[in-house]
Parts: sequence; C-alpha cells; structure tokens
Amino acid sequence: MGKRDLTLGETGVKSSPMFRHFRTKDQICILEGDMASPETVVTPVAQARIAEGPFAKSDRLFYVVAAGLMLIFTAGGFRRFYLHGKAPWGEMTSQIAPLIVAHGLAMSSWVILFLVQSTLILTGYRRVHMVVTGRVGAVLAPLIVVLGSTAAALSVHFRPEIYGPLGGPRSFLATMLIEMVSFGTLVAVGLAYRHRPEIHRPMMLLATIVILSGSLGRFPYIEDLAFRSLLYVWGPVLLFGGLLFLLQWAMSRAANRWYLMGYAGTVIASFLSVVVGNSGLWNRMLRTFVP
Repeated sequence: MGKRDLTLGETGVKSSPMFRHFRTKDQICILEGDMASPETVVTPVAQARIAEGPFAKSDRLFYVVAAGLMLIFTAGGFRRFYLHGKAPWGEMTSQIAPLIVAHGLAMSSWVILFLVQSTLILTGYRRVHMVVTGRVGAVLAPLIVVLGSTAAALSVHFRPEIYGPLGGPRSFLATMLIEMVSFGTLVAVGLAYRHRPEIHRPMMLLATIVILSGSLGRFPYIEDLAFRSLLYVWGPVLLFGGLLFLLQWAMSRAANRWYLMGYAGTVIASFLSVVVGNSGLWNRMLRTFVP
C-alpha cells in the first residue's frame, strides 16, 4: 500500500481505497483480491454503533432520564415512610411492621439500582453494569417478589378496611399478586436477553414501572388516579408507561417495538387482575383469610 493513509470508517475498521470490508457474525474481514483475513474491531465505540444504531446515545440517555423520574416518584410517593416511618394511611400495620420496612427498602433499592445501572451504560462502564451491579439486581428481584407478595397478603388480612377505596381487600390482593408476577416475568425476560440491549433495557424498565404502583398512587397531584375504578392502582402505572414510550420515541427517533410488546403484556396483566379480583372463585378462596 506504500504510504497511503488508512482511516477509520463507520465500522471502526481501518479501510483504504485498495481494500473492501465486510462483516461476519463475529468479526470484520478485509478482502484484498481473493484473500480474506480477520481484522479486530478497533474501538468499543465502533462496536456500539454496529449494534445499536445512530441514536444509541440518545436512547441510553432516555433510560437515565426515566430512572430519575422514577426515583422522584418513589421519593415523593413514600415521603411519609422515609421521613416519619409511617404508612400513607397512618401508622403501619403493627403485626407486620418489620416486613413492611424490608419491603419498602427493597423496592427503593431497586429504583436506585436502575438509575445506577442506566448511568453506568451511559458513561461506558458496561462491564461493571453486567458483572457487579447486574448480580445485585439478580438477587434483589426475587427478594422483591417474595417480600411484596407476603406483605400484600398479610396487610389485607390484618387491615382489610383500608383497601375499600381500592376496590376492596380481595381485589387489591389479586392486583398485587399479579403485579409481582408481572415484575418477576419482565425481569426474567430482561436477564435472559441481557446480551441483547434492545430487549434487555425495555424489559427492565417496564419491570420497574410495574412496581411503582404504590408510589405513583400516593404522589401529590396524581394520587386520585389510583382510586378510580376499574383499574385503580394500575391506572397511573399504565399512564406513566405510555408517556415514557412517547418520550423514548421522541429522543431516539424510533418506536421501540420490544417496549410496546412488554407494555401490551402489562395492559393484559392489569385487566386480568380485575377479572380475577372480582371473580366468584377468587372471593370464595379468600373468604376465611380476608373477611
């Protein structure tokens, strides 16, 4: 080639007029005549461009923005818990106060972890995201499912009267249990596709949105939405999730089909909880457990 300069193309591979390159699944090859030789991708930035497209940075920024908003809703919705150690309706249910505290701390930790994870991706610390904090999330998620399900069941058992405005204690329990199943399912899908960010990220975001029902339903100015029949606490969740979809579309210039699929599943779960919670079978099953 003599002294002809080589430049970095969009793929991050050195190229010149004398060469043409193509991508295979695991490598990029440079062809000269009939001979092909593997060439390593030069920069991580080039790899990201290949995998994520031209609006990848805006998309990563979106998740940080979404995480920040969710943290604000969490802090505002549970302000009485953080500042005074009390439940939104007053004193905590004394029989399960330690369980409620553990549940609240686990949920708050998940939202904070989501913000940390999103920030790590935005700033380029992918390995830390996957190896260190990713493992924390894999342990925290099942803990949230167990604590959330147990706290909901025991809360409606000991204090059924406080759930009257939310459709009644039995219907509320159906909502909470299906919410926990939805959260666990979305996290499981996200972890299964952790090496495919276009699937992993929206699934983890939707999982976090699902468990925001408590904080969204207690946040000033929008808390009345959680008391409106038919969906009750699902209403603010679906509204917030829909608005985030539009925000991501505006920032990344593309509709996220994986987010839409997960969101559709969440909508189905919300109506399923209404059907189950108002069914005769469900009410007969809980007759002795929930007065």
